[in-house]
Order: sequence, then structure tokens, then C-alpha cells
Amino acid sequence: MADIHFENGFNGVYCVQDQVLRIGNEGIQPYDMTFGAVASCFYATFLGVLKEHGVTVRSAEVTVDGRKRTEVPTTLEYLKLTLQPESDASKEELEACMQEALGKCSMVATIKAVAQVEAELVLPERKQD
Repeated sequence: MADIHFENGFNGVYCVQDQVLRIGNEGIQPYDMTFGAVASCFYATFLGVLKEHGVTVRSAEVTVDGRKRTEVPTTLEYLKLTLQPESDASKEELEACMQEALGKCSMVATIKAVAQVEAELVLPERKQD
């Protein structure tokens, strides 16, 4: 269960499982939470796919960018996920796992109902010996 208490206009405190997040004029905006939810769901799904394929990553960055429509309702029009994993796996293995995770992630599927979704895999430059 989640509870948000608002005071003095659009200033809220969102409480979930003993965690507190400030929302609104003095905190995080609604689409910031949406982007965080999509990135988290996608990465959790990606980890599950990696496990299924025996692939590991040491860490990763997921960046989310999006654009809302100007007409009401101002749903998302476009969403881009950029995945930057640190791994010894090949680019092909990671790309295949990322694409599979995109197809399995429930939040991505929800967003795809209203928006174009794109993903990009970015790997760090490997050092040459």
C-alpha cells in the first residue's frame, strides 16, 4: 500500500514500506516517479533474463528520457531507455538480453500502449592491451 499526504498545494509526502519521498513543488514530479518505476522494472526484468541465460553484470546505469504529448491527456509520446552495463559478456549477448527484457517488462508494456519505446545499449570502451 502507498499513501501520499498533501499540504499547502502540490507538496506531498509519499510513504511506502517505511520509505519517504517528497513529491511536488518541493520534491520529485510525477513523471520522475514514472521514469524511475519503468527503469526499475526494466532492470529487474533484465536481471531475470540475464540469470536465465547465465550472463552476469557487475553494475549498470539505466537512463530514461521521454517526451509528453501536448494535447490532453498529455500521455507519453516517446520513451527511451539507455542501458550501460559493466560486464564481460559480449555486446551481442547483452543486446539480446536487453531486447528480451523489453518484451517481458510489464511497465514497458504499459508505456508501449501509449508511446513509442526505444532502448539503447551503451558499453564502456574496452582497454586495448
